[in-house]
Amino acid sequence: MIKFGLSKEADYYARNINITERGSIFEVVIPGKDPITIKTKLLGKLNVLNIVCAVAIADKLGLSEEEIKTGARYIKAVPHRLELKQNVNGSIIIDDAYNSNNRGAKMALEVLKNFENKKRILITPGIVELGDKSEEINSELGRNAADSSDFVILVGAKQAVPILKGLKEKNYPDAKIFIAKNLQEALSKMNQIVDNNSVVLLENDLPDNYL
Repeated sequence: MIKFGLSKEADYYARNINITERGSIFEVVIPGKDPITIKTKLLGKLNVLNIVCAVAIADKLGLSEEEIKTGARYIKAVPHRLELKQNVNGSIIIDDAYNSNNRGAKMALEVLKNFENKKRILITPGIVELGDKSEEINSELGRNAADSSDFVILVGAKQAVPILKGLKEKNYPDAKIFIAKNLQEALSKMNQIVDNNSVVLLENDLPDNYL
């Protein structure tokens, strides 16, 4: 049995994970060999974990270090799933606009949080189609957003209520929150505050024609 993971308890594991405007860079520790430095366009710890698994399989199948590194470098993101894009004004877009869930939204906000030297902007309508769990989960989304975002643009007044509650629980400043009637108004506000040192996360259930 071969174990892979994100900690030393595994046989193959990732360490020194860094998120940049070009993707993720990290080392994979391989039993009995020197660590391999992986560069990939993919974002998020779950994607890193998947790559560690692939490295373990590739190593056991006898692929060389260069073959493994090349394979990782050319992996493409699934459209609208933490897809990294360059905006025309020089800012970075993290496109996670496809329908999301609580776990996926947490991972996306973790990615946004890693861009500590940039202005971090979140645009989201919240997580939809949750039934009686909607308020609880979207309040949690608000708390997580407060820890990872420098400006929050919420799409839809009704959906914004529980997210606002979570933001307020973290004493997030009103001046850093904007509630848009629709996506067009949200993007208009984004264009007012974005610059070439900004990173924008488009999170959950947004149309694919926003750029």
